[in-house]
Amino acid sequence: MAVTAAVFSTAGVSAGVAFVAQGIASFVIRTVVTSIVLGALSPKPKFGNAAASGSASSGEASNRGYNVTASGSALDHQIIYGKMRVGGARIFDGTTGGDNKFLHRVLGFAGHEIEAFDTIYINDEAATIDGSGNVTTPSRYSGHINIYTHLGAADQQADSNLVNAVSGWTAEHRLRGIAYLYCKFNFDADVFPNGLPEITAVIKGKKVYDPRSSATAWSDNPALCVRDYILSSGYGLGEAAANIDDTSVTAAANICDQTNTTASTTRYTTNGAFTTAIQPGEFLTNILTSMSGTLWYAQGKWRMTAGAFTASALSLDENDLRSGITVSTRHSRRDNFNEIKGTFKGDESNYQVTDFPPVTNSAFVTADNGQVTVADVELPFTDNSIEARRIARIMLESNRQQLTIRASFGMRALALQVGDTVAISNTRFGWSSKLFQIAEWKFGLGDELGFGVEMTLKETAASIYDEVDDGLVYERDNTTLLSPFDVPSVGISLSSELRRVRGKVMSVLLADISTASALVDQVEVQFKKSSDTDYSPLSVSSGYTGTVRAESFGVVDGFYDVRARAINALGVRGEFNTVSNFYVDALGIVPADVTNFDGQTVGSTLHLNWTPVTDLDLAHYIIRYSNLTSGATYSAAEDLAQVVSSSSSLAVPAASGTYFIKAVDDTTSGSNVSENAASFVITNVDIDDLNVVATLAENPNFTGVKSDVVLNSSGKLELDVSPKFDAATGNFDDRTGNFDGNPGGFTSSGIYYFANDLDLGQKYTSRLTNNVTMERFDVTDTMDLATGNFDSRAGVFDGDSTAFNDVSVSVEMRHTDDDPSGTPTYTDWSAFTVADVAARALQFRLLLTSTDTNVTPLVSALSASIDMPDRTEAQADITFTGTKAVTFPTAFKATPAIGLSLANLTDGDRYTITSKSRTGFTINTFTGGSASTNAVTLDYVAKGFGKELS
Repeated sequence: MAVTAAVFSTAGVSAGVAFVAQGIASFVIRTVVTSIVLGALSPKPKFGNAAASGSASSGEASNRGYNVTASGSALDHQIIYGKMRVGGARIFDGTTGGDNKFLHRVLGFAGHEIEAFDTIYINDEAATIDGSGNVTTPSRYSGHINIYTHLGAADQQADSNLVNAVSGWTAEHRLRGIAYLYCKFNFDADVFPNGLPEITAVIKGKKVYDPRSSATAWSDNPALCVRDYILSSGYGLGEAAANIDDTSVTAAANICDQTNTTASTTRYTTNGAFTTAIQPGEFLTNILTSMSGTLWYAQGKWRMTAGAFTASALSLDENDLRSGITVSTRHSRRDNFNEIKGTFKGDESNYQVTDFPPVTNSAFVTADNGQVTVADVELPFTDNSIEARRIARIMLESNRQQLTIRASFGMRALALQVGDTVAISNTRFGWSSKLFQIAEWKFGLGDELGFGVEMTLKETAASIYDEVDDGLVYERDNTTLLSPFDVPSVGISLSSELRRVRGKVMSVLLADISTASALVDQVEVQFKKSSDTDYSPLSVSSGYTGTVRAESFGVVDGFYDVRARAINALGVRGEFNTVSNFYVDALGIVPADVTNFDGQTVGSTLHLNWTPVTDLDLAHYIIRYSNLTSGATYSAAEDLAQVVSSSSSLAVPAASGTYFIKAVDDTTSGSNVSENAASFVITNVDIDDLNVVATLAENPNFTGVKSDVVLNSSGKLELDVSPKFDAATGNFDDRTGNFDGNPGGFTSSGIYYFANDLDLGQKYTSRLTNNVTMERFDVTDTMDLATGNFDSRAGVFDGDSTAFNDVSVSVEMRHTDDDPSGTPTYTDWSAFTVADVAARALQFRLLLTSTDTNVTPLVSALSASIDMPDRTEAQADITFTGTKAVTFPTAFKATPAIGLSLANLTDGDRYTITSKSRTGFTINTFTGGSASTNAVTLDYVAKGFGKELS
């Protein structure tokens, strides 16, 4: 937008910068500083911030630029001088990926080339961006936001990442002369709980020409920026460089660059943004405030001054007058003030428009009868409180220099121009070299004396521009409110306990989450095993009041990681606080030893009883048996039975030997057992009337089938090693264990099948017993080779292998009623030590187990015995003549002994027994040498063992 000086008038411009085409003469009505303050005393609309969407009007975004992302179909360009944090104009939106997962957004920040994007903000958090465009901090945005910068060079190329990602953006979309950001968002509800974040940036803005060095570079010098605006044809006045008085520009720029010794700051800088919707007069008014400056057009050139005291350029007295002097001594009360308040925007206020500390003068208040009169000004191109107060002090002091004169002077005044300081002496008014500053200069005809210069002058003093430190310090961050993204952290306290839930005992992981902040709305808790990768949700609690407990039921013992984070009322999640490697061992506490373990024999049954263990997580009891009555150990005994926790007694077939019992708690591995086994010995258990039918002895040769079981060099059965020796890899000498042949440890279980089965020929009830001699072997039994913590080993002493629970053996059998030579159907395998079984055929095997790969059972003796009890069959009053075939009601296993009683035999009669077998016999009677013809009565008793079952 170009506006020529000829058509730019003072109408409606509160700043009072006037450009009036009058041939060779142009003038400024009043100094900018004074006009701004006086205008501030009159009610008028205040400049605001950019709207979030739509085209910003002159009264809104035009003075401050875009504070946040602006949306609209015809947005104004944004221009940035110096450095300022601004929002951008949304130029393009495109989506890609399934469910529009990726949003591609182009934000235009300036309608010109800029020096740099100094800092990019995501909402109110400064972002760090790596060389690939990935946002690395704040860390929650890593992998979810990519930002690529383009400075708006004239030969700028299209963003290749955007071209490759979105079909609607091509290599022709270069946006030359526009500084922009390409932002790629990867949707995640946790990362963007309130939708897309606001992207703003602190930008070092336009590069400007410096006539002092003939270089074009970024600068925040107000004089150079004003010069650039006058020359700019796109949005400024579009003047030619020849129409600018660079001598005055250089002088003003040098003043702006001066370093103030009191505050150690540059005297004047300009830092701000505006849009092309602003009127030139309004913009120039705004930017000139940043250097307390004046701008005017005279003798065909634009000229300027910066706010600083200059020595008198000329002394004038009565001899130079060409007219009388008109004097104005004071402002009207409406235009008088003794305190200045105002606003600025910069880094001190996080780039929000804020008040600078007011500037006042107690002497002025006293002179005004104690009545405080405040002028409220805006400094839209000043970015720090020090400069703002410096400018305000100049305004206040300058306003108190209220004497204004108007007169015509002779031709010597032609050497003067607006802004010059002159010393005027006048005897009538008592002035001796009193200093005035030219506010208006006009060449023309004098009242009576011909040509002259008519000037309006306002008194001035060097003290106006003095830097006075009044001790006031600007308070930055004068609020304790958290940013929406500053979510408080939480504390985590972990524990575990046992609970019985619906009859089941389980371990519970407890996480107590706390924070002292009242700004937490919810707490999210997650957990995982320390060895796992992914977390699982534990709870999300609402209505947070200071402390919340999260519980996980049924966890197994082990190490866990728990993390928690707070969620504020806006749904923004904070950073996780993590507690790692917390050990849950509620189920790992060893159950109490069983007490009062004893047994009583009643007939052929042994009744075991004990005092119940009171542990909450008690699962069952393990009872083991050894046929040894002295020297037996728990670790070398075989499992007899497992008894549920609610029991305190067990009936088993009686057998001499040693009985052991331990309590087992409710762990998943079943390995958490009592420290010490309770035991008792029973001897002289002699079950009368048993008869050995068969004994299957497997030792010493152990020729049966072996599955993960081997016969070692000592002739003992042990678990095989894994991997097999022949399949092992690596160097032989690198293998572990006492012997190099144990590379991978013992297998956890193996089975030895008896070499022979037993066929009883018919179905009988048999008493089965087994005999196992076992010991525990540990390849790391020497202290130097043992693994794990020394104090974790079992037994009353840390090396007591007789107390270990890690190995066991169990003799198992299965049986069938069918002929085993055909296709019999067998029962499932079941363990026994002594059992009564009704079956025809039986098979036996030995199960070896270990829970430690360095340990195996060693079995040196193994057998199974089958006994059958005595039984008697008897019949009476069997009457027959000569011959009688008698069949026993139930067959025996073997031919029984028979006792007879015969009645009604005559003298000389005799009898014989033939065909005697397990099923019966035949009796014959004779008289002399012939079969008897007498009827006799037979009573018999048959005593044997075994009872054939149908």
